[in-house]
Amino acid sequence: MNKEIWTVGRILQWTEQYFRSKEMDSPRLDGEVLLSHILGKDRIYLYTHYDQPLVQEELDAFRPLVQERAKGRSVASIIGEKDFMGLTFKVNEHVLIPRPDTETLVEYVLDTLPKDFSGRILDVCSGPGTILLSLLHYLPQASGMGLELSIQALQVAEQNRNQLQLAERSIFKHSDMFKAIEHSGESFDVIVSNPPYITSADMRILAPEVLAEPHMALEGGADGLDFYRILVANSGQYLVPGGILAMEIGIHQGDDVRQLLEATGQFHEIQYCKDLAGINRVIVAKRM
Repeated sequence: MNKEIWTVGRILQWTEQYFRSKEMDSPRLDGEVLLSHILGKDRIYLYTHYDQPLVQEELDAFRPLVQERAKGRSVASIIGEKDFMGLTFKVNEHVLIPRPDTETLVEYVLDTLPKDFSGRILDVCSGPGTILLSLLHYLPQASGMGLELSIQALQVAEQNRNQLQLAERSIFKHSDMFKAIEHSGESFDVIVSNPPYITSADMRILAPEVLAEPHMALEGGADGLDFYRILVANSGQYLVPGGILAMEIGIHQGDDVRQLLEATGQFHEIQYCKDLAGINRVIVAKRM
Protein backbone atom coordinates (compact mmCIF):
# COMPACT_ATOMS: atom_id res chain seq x y z
CA MET A 1 0.00 0.00 0.00
CA ASN A 2 2.94 2.32 0.49
CA LYS A 3 4.40 3.14 -2.95
CA GLU A 4 1.25 3.38 -5.03
CA ILE A 5 -1.55 5.93 -5.00
CA TRP A 6 -4.46 4.51 -3.10
CA THR A 7 -7.74 6.29 -3.62
CA VAL A 8 -10.85 5.77 -1.53
CA GLY A 9 -12.37 3.63 -4.28
CA ARG A 10 -9.28 1.53 -4.81
CA ILE A 11 -8.72 0.78 -1.13
CA LEU A 12 -12.37 -0.21 -0.76
CA GLN A 13 -12.11 -2.61 -3.71
CA TRP A 14 -8.93 -4.14 -2.31
CA THR A 15 -10.42 -4.50 1.16
CA GLU A 16 -13.60 -6.08 -0.18
CA GLN A 17 -11.60 -8.68 -2.10
CA TYR A 18 -9.42 -9.38 0.93
CA PHE A 19 -12.37 -9.83 3.27
CA ARG A 20 -14.15 -11.95 0.67
CA SER A 21 -11.10 -14.26 0.57
CA LYS A 22 -11.53 -14.63 4.35
CA GLU A 23 -15.20 -15.56 3.78
CA MET A 24 -16.54 -12.54 5.67
CA ASP A 25 -20.32 -12.14 5.50
CA SER A 26 -20.35 -8.45 4.52
CA PRO A 27 -16.95 -7.67 2.97
CA ARG A 28 -17.92 -4.42 1.26
CA LEU A 29 -19.85 -2.97 4.18
CA ASP A 30 -17.12 -3.86 6.67
CA GLY A 31 -14.50 -2.04 4.61
CA GLU A 32 -16.70 1.02 4.25
CA VAL A 33 -17.42 1.25 7.98
CA LEU A 34 -13.75 0.89 8.90
CA LEU A 35 -12.60 3.47 6.36
CA SER A 36 -15.35 5.89 7.35
CA HIS A 37 -14.14 5.58 10.93
CA ILE A 38 -10.55 6.38 9.97
CA LEU A 39 -11.57 9.40 7.87
CA GLY A 40 -14.10 10.63 10.43
CA LYS A 41 -16.78 10.76 7.72
CA ASP A 42 -20.05 8.98 6.98
CA ARG A 43 -20.28 6.30 4.31
CA ILE A 44 -21.92 8.64 1.79
CA TYR A 45 -18.70 10.64 1.83
CA LEU A 46 -16.80 7.65 0.45
CA TYR A 47 -18.95 7.55 -2.67
CA THR A 48 -18.76 11.28 -3.28
CA HIS A 49 -14.96 11.20 -2.86
CA TYR A 50 -14.25 7.94 -4.64
CA ASP A 51 -11.16 9.32 -6.41
CA GLN A 52 -9.68 11.05 -3.37
CA PRO A 53 -6.14 9.82 -2.62
CA LEU A 54 -5.46 8.67 0.91
CA VAL A 55 -2.44 10.06 2.73
CA GLN A 56 0.09 7.77 4.35
CA GLU A 57 -1.21 8.43 7.86
CA GLU A 58 -4.68 7.29 6.83
CA LEU A 59 -3.31 4.14 5.21
CA ASP A 60 -1.24 3.36 8.30
CA ALA A 61 -4.27 3.78 10.54
CA PHE A 62 -6.52 1.70 8.27
CA ARG A 63 -4.23 -1.31 7.92
CA PRO A 64 -4.37 -2.58 11.53
CA LEU A 65 -8.15 -2.29 11.57
CA VAL A 66 -8.36 -4.50 8.49
CA GLN A 67 -6.03 -6.99 10.15
CA GLU A 68 -8.14 -7.08 13.30
CA ARG A 69 -11.30 -7.67 11.28
CA ALA A 70 -9.59 -10.49 9.38
CA LYS A 71 -8.80 -12.14 12.72
CA GLY A 72 -12.51 -12.34 13.48
CA ARG A 73 -13.15 -9.27 15.64
CA SER A 74 -16.42 -7.53 14.87
CA VAL A 75 -16.38 -4.15 13.17
CA ALA A 76 -18.28 -2.65 16.10
CA SER A 77 -15.71 -3.70 18.68
CA ILE A 78 -12.89 -2.44 16.45
CA ILE A 79 -14.31 1.05 15.97
CA GLY A 80 -15.75 1.12 19.48
CA GLU A 81 -19.38 1.91 18.74
CA LYS A 82 -22.62 0.37 17.52
CA ASP A 83 -25.97 1.86 16.52
CA PHE A 84 -29.04 0.45 18.28
CA MET A 85 -32.59 1.83 18.35
CA GLY A 86 -31.43 4.98 16.58
CA LEU A 87 -28.79 5.64 19.25
CA THR A 88 -25.01 5.19 19.21
CA PHE A 89 -23.53 3.08 21.99
CA LYS A 90 -19.93 2.61 23.00
CA VAL A 91 -18.80 -1.02 22.81
CA ASN A 92 -15.55 -2.96 23.00
CA GLU A 93 -14.20 -6.50 23.22
CA HIS A 94 -15.53 -6.86 26.78
CA VAL A 95 -19.23 -6.58 25.91
CA LEU A 96 -21.80 -8.36 23.81
CA ILE A 97 -22.34 -6.33 20.65
CA PRO A 98 -26.03 -5.36 20.41
CA ARG A 99 -27.92 -7.08 17.60
CA PRO A 100 -30.92 -5.83 15.64
CA ASP A 101 -32.88 -8.84 16.99
CA THR A 102 -32.75 -7.32 20.47
CA GLU A 103 -34.58 -4.25 19.20
CA THR A 104 -37.66 -6.52 19.14
CA LEU A 105 -37.55 -6.56 22.95
CA VAL A 106 -37.16 -2.80 23.28
CA GLU A 107 -39.85 -2.07 20.71
CA TYR A 108 -42.34 -4.34 22.48
CA VAL A 109 -41.86 -2.56 25.80
CA LEU A 110 -42.10 0.86 24.16
CA ASP A 111 -45.28 -0.14 22.32
CA THR A 112 -46.81 -1.51 25.52
CA LEU A 113 -46.06 1.33 27.94
CA PRO A 114 -47.62 4.80 27.68
CA LYS A 115 -45.29 7.58 26.56
CA ASP A 116 -45.62 9.23 29.97
CA PHE A 117 -44.70 6.04 31.84
CA SER A 118 -42.95 7.06 35.04
CA GLY A 119 -42.28 3.67 36.60
CA ARG A 120 -39.08 1.73 37.22
CA ILE A 121 -37.34 -0.69 34.86
CA LEU A 122 -34.85 -3.40 35.86
CA ASP A 123 -32.42 -4.79 33.27
CA VAL A 124 -30.79 -8.07 34.36
CA CYS A 125 -27.58 -9.01 32.50
CA SER A 126 -27.45 -5.42 31.28
CA GLY A 127 -24.07 -5.56 29.52
CA PRO A 128 -23.22 -2.15 28.05
CA GLY A 129 -26.65 -0.86 29.06
CA THR A 130 -28.15 -1.02 25.60
CA ILE A 131 -31.67 -2.16 26.51
CA LEU A 132 -32.16 -0.10 29.67
CA LEU A 133 -30.72 3.12 28.28
CA SER A 134 -32.71 2.82 25.04
CA LEU A 135 -35.91 2.45 27.04
CA LEU A 136 -35.10 5.41 29.28
CA HIS A 137 -34.19 7.57 26.29
CA TYR A 138 -37.61 7.03 24.73
CA LEU A 139 -39.48 7.09 28.06
CA PRO A 140 -38.30 10.42 29.48
CA GLN A 141 -40.17 10.08 32.79
CA ALA A 142 -39.02 6.53 33.58
CA SER A 143 -36.06 5.45 35.71
CA GLY A 144 -34.18 2.20 35.94
CA MET A 145 -31.42 -0.06 37.19
CA GLY A 146 -29.05 -2.41 35.40
CA LEU A 147 -27.49 -5.50 37.00
CA GLU A 148 -24.31 -6.88 35.45
CA LEU A 149 -21.61 -9.31 36.60
CA SER A 150 -18.79 -8.09 34.34
CA ILE A 151 -16.87 -5.12 35.72
CA GLN A 152 -15.61 -4.26 32.24
CA ALA A 153 -19.15 -4.23 30.85
CA LEU A 154 -20.27 -2.01 33.73
CA GLN A 155 -17.57 0.51 32.84
CA VAL A 156 -18.90 0.66 29.27
CA ALA A 157 -22.47 1.00 30.57
CA GLU A 158 -21.42 3.98 32.68
CA GLN A 159 -19.89 5.64 29.62
CA ASN A 160 -23.09 5.10 27.66
CA ARG A 161 -25.21 6.38 30.54
CA ASN A 162 -23.19 9.61 30.65
CA GLN A 163 -23.06 9.97 26.87
CA LEU A 164 -26.85 9.72 26.63
CA GLN A 165 -27.28 12.08 29.59
CA LEU A 166 -29.21 9.52 31.63
CA ALA A 167 -27.13 9.57 34.82
CA GLU A 168 -29.97 11.08 36.85
CA ARG A 169 -32.46 8.37 35.89
CA SER A 170 -30.34 5.22 35.84
CA ILE A 171 -27.96 3.26 38.01
CA PHE A 172 -25.83 0.21 37.26
CA LYS A 173 -24.79 -2.29 39.91
CA HIS A 174 -22.22 -5.06 39.95
CA SER A 175 -24.33 -8.14 40.50
CA ASP A 176 -24.53 -11.86 39.81
CA MET A 177 -28.11 -11.84 38.53
CA PHE A 178 -30.32 -10.49 41.39
CA LYS A 179 -27.83 -10.81 44.25
CA ALA A 180 -27.08 -7.08 44.60
CA ILE A 181 -30.73 -6.33 45.38
CA GLU A 182 -31.60 -9.34 47.55
CA HIS A 183 -33.46 -8.30 50.72
CA SER A 184 -33.48 -4.69 49.45
CA GLY A 185 -37.24 -4.33 49.13
CA GLU A 186 -36.75 -3.02 45.57
CA SER A 187 -39.71 -3.29 43.22
CA PHE A 188 -40.08 -2.61 39.50
CA ASP A 189 -42.82 -2.19 36.96
CA VAL A 190 -40.84 -3.87 34.17
CA ILE A 191 -38.02 -6.41 34.15
CA VAL A 192 -36.14 -6.95 30.90
CA SER A 193 -33.25 -9.24 30.06
CA ASN A 194 -31.18 -10.55 27.19
CA PRO A 195 -29.44 -13.32 29.12
CA PRO A 196 -26.80 -15.75 27.85
CA TYR A 197 -28.77 -18.48 26.06
CA ILE A 198 -26.46 -20.35 23.67
CA THR A 199 -26.06 -24.01 24.55
CA SER A 200 -22.64 -25.36 25.46
CA ALA A 201 -22.68 -27.55 22.33
CA ASP A 202 -23.54 -24.63 20.04
CA MET A 203 -20.73 -22.54 21.56
CA ARG A 204 -18.29 -24.85 19.77
CA ILE A 205 -19.68 -24.03 16.33
CA LEU A 206 -20.16 -20.27 16.58
CA ALA A 207 -18.59 -17.96 14.01
CA PRO A 208 -15.18 -16.55 15.00
CA GLU A 209 -16.67 -13.05 15.18
CA VAL A 210 -19.14 -14.16 17.85
CA LEU A 211 -16.58 -16.23 19.73
CA ALA A 212 -14.45 -13.10 20.02
CA GLU A 213 -17.12 -11.66 22.32
CA PRO A 214 -17.14 -12.49 26.05
CA HIS A 215 -18.29 -16.08 26.54
CA MET A 216 -19.96 -15.23 29.84
CA ALA A 217 -22.43 -13.10 27.88
CA LEU A 218 -23.19 -15.94 25.46
CA GLU A 219 -23.26 -19.37 27.11
CA GLY A 220 -26.40 -20.44 28.91
CA GLY A 221 -25.39 -23.94 30.01
CA ALA A 222 -26.00 -27.39 28.58
CA ASP A 223 -29.55 -26.60 27.44
CA GLY A 224 -29.16 -22.81 27.21
CA LEU A 225 -31.75 -22.28 29.97
CA ASP A 226 -29.59 -21.73 33.07
CA PHE A 227 -30.23 -18.00 33.28
CA TYR A 228 -33.93 -18.27 32.41
CA ARG A 229 -34.39 -20.53 35.42
CA ILE A 230 -32.92 -17.83 37.67
CA LEU A 231 -34.86 -15.03 35.97
CA VAL A 232 -38.20 -16.80 36.16
CA ALA A 233 -37.71 -18.02 39.71
CA ASN A 234 -36.77 -14.59 41.06
CA SER A 235 -38.50 -11.95 38.93
CA GLY A 236 -41.85 -12.38 40.64
CA GLN A 237 -40.60 -11.03 43.97
CA TYR A 238 -39.31 -7.83 42.35
CA LEU A 239 -42.23 -7.14 40.00
CA VAL A 240 -45.29 -5.22 41.12
CA PRO A 241 -48.65 -6.93 40.44
CA GLY A 242 -49.38 -6.46 36.75
CA GLY A 243 -45.71 -5.81 36.06
CA ILE A 244 -44.12 -7.03 32.84
CA LEU A 245 -41.29 -9.54 32.41
CA ALA A 246 -39.79 -9.49 28.89
CA MET A 247 -36.87 -11.70 27.90
CA GLU A 248 -35.05 -12.33 24.64
CA ILE A 249 -34.94 -16.03 23.76
CA GLY A 250 -33.05 -18.22 21.32
CA ILE A 251 -34.57 -20.21 18.49
CA HIS A 252 -36.65 -23.17 19.75
CA GLN A 253 -36.45 -22.03 23.40
CA GLY A 254 -39.92 -20.51 23.57
CA ASP A 255 -41.82 -23.57 24.77
CA ASP A 256 -39.25 -24.39 27.45
CA VAL A 257 -39.21 -20.86 28.86
CA ARG A 258 -43.00 -20.73 28.74
CA GLN A 259 -43.15 -23.90 30.84
CA LEU A 260 -40.80 -22.35 33.37
CA LEU A 261 -43.08 -19.31 33.64
CA GLU A 262 -46.26 -21.38 33.96
CA ALA A 263 -44.71 -23.61 36.64
CA THR A 264 -44.25 -20.66 39.01
CA GLY A 265 -47.95 -19.88 39.14
CA GLN A 266 -46.97 -16.19 39.28
CA PHE A 267 -47.37 -15.18 35.63
CA HIS A 268 -50.12 -15.02 33.06
CA GLU A 269 -50.80 -13.52 29.61
CA ILE A 270 -47.66 -15.20 28.28
CA GLN A 271 -46.96 -14.36 24.66
CA TYR A 272 -44.21 -14.26 22.05
CA CYS A 273 -42.90 -11.44 19.86
CA LYS A 274 -41.38 -12.24 16.47
CA ASP A 275 -38.26 -10.61 15.04
CA LEU A 276 -37.95 -9.42 11.45
CA ALA A 277 -37.21 -12.97 10.31
CA GLY A 278 -40.48 -14.20 11.81
CA ILE A 279 -38.75 -16.07 14.66
CA ASN A 280 -40.08 -15.98 18.22
CA ARG A 281 -37.40 -13.71 19.67
CA VAL A 282 -39.00 -12.38 22.87
CA ILE A 283 -41.23 -13.97 25.49
CA VAL A 284 -43.41 -11.71 27.63
CA ALA A 285 -45.44 -12.40 30.76
CA LYS A 286 -47.39 -10.39 33.32
CA ARG A 287 -47.07 -10.74 37.07
CA MET A 288 -50.35 -11.84 38.65
